[in-house]
Amino acid sequence: TMASLAGAAASITVAAPMDVIKTRIQSRAHDDPKSGFRILAELVAREGPQAFFKGLAPKLLTVGPKLVFSFTIAQYLISITDRMAGG
Repeated sequence: TMASLAGAAASITVAAPMDVIKTRIQSRAHDDPKSGFRILAELVAREGPQAFFKGLAPKLLTVGPKLVFSFTIAQYLISITDRMAGG
């Protein structure tokens, strides 16, 4: 379970910068001609590199409970299917 938690946290952390850029691109006005690279450059110039990790803390705080819940449900369902199969 700890390995799953570490893997999920690493995955979220690595993907965070792309998620921030994607969100900025999607939230711009449709008639805004800025490219993704321009949005990226403005993000770094105005907010600094730490802006790539905005919203990371809430995402990381939800990983643990989600994994524990998923693991618990999976183990419960495995035990039920084992009993149904005669095991």
